[in-house]
Amino acid sequence: MVNLQCSLCGQTKPAAPLDMDDPVFGTYVRVLRRLGISKSDGELGICTSCMPKYARMTQEHQKKTVLYGVLALVFAVLYLVLVRNVLVSLAIAALVFSFSLFSYCPPLEKDGATAGHESHHL
Repeated sequence: MVNLQCSLCGQTKPAAPLDMDDPVFGTYVRVLRRLGISKSDGELGICTSCMPKYARMTQEHQKKTVLYGVLALVFAVLYLVLVRNVLVSLAIAALVFSFSLFSYCPPLEKDGATAGHESHHL
């Protein structure tokens, strides 16, 4: 582990690096930095003391992704059956599924000290 700013507590200490190349998280960080909202200029990580919280956040995101995926499928099928418009039903499914991004939890770097979400389940 290297000294990085923890994305959760904001302290600089030994941390497992987050994947800054992740399309969702990387874009989010770049937008915050361009707007001057982010206080961090370097890479971010998750420190060892925040790792249990990160593991819970990851599990919650995975559960919500499945939930919103099922809801998106149900809404899309219902709309398709009732109105018979494929494009609108796909748009509704995409909108409902996008709500899972509100609980998004960025992955750790694969080559870091810990190898991603899979190793952090409680």
